[in-house]
Amino acid sequence: MTLTIDQQILRMAEIWPGWPVVKSEGGDAALWSGTLRPNATTYQVDVFYKPPSLLQNVSVRRAQPRVYVRKPQLVRRPGDPEGIIPHVYWPKGDPEAGDPSLCLFDPEGKEWSTDDYLAETTIPWSALWLNWYEGWLVTGKWLGSGRHENHGGAVEPKSADT
Repeated sequence: MTLTIDQQILRMAEIWPGWPVVKSEGGDAALWSGTLRPNATTYQVDVFYKPPSLLQNVSVRRAQPRVYVRKPQLVRRPGDPEGIIPHVYWPKGDPEAGDPSLCLFDPEGKEWSTDDYLAETTIPWSALWLNWYEGWLVTGKWLGSGRHENHGGAVEPKSADT
């Protein structure tokens, strides 16, 4: 059973009260903004989520929430063997097309589904991603687990409404 956007909003408010939400005009999507500080740096993060409707048959890859780091801007390292920024999705597969969203789980690994609360998965996983990112900045190696096709050059998953 896919959790509704209202269920997601309520759970986020319970666990992450410092993350205000803006609900879409149609009431079928939400955007949360908040801060995470896994180590030395505090990050401003946005999470956008639109659960698929019951009639849509979409993959987890297309239904997943989108997490964007707004401040500070993620550092790009052209030529890095791990990728310009590892474990991200670029819009249209192009680093010049806009800001990447974070790759937080393997869509084929059944690590997340639309039955899971974002407050219990996406936000903690974002903090963990930022931890590994800070390590990558220091060491040049992505020390976190997971796999990502094209070393961070994956195409942004299409939203549930496209």
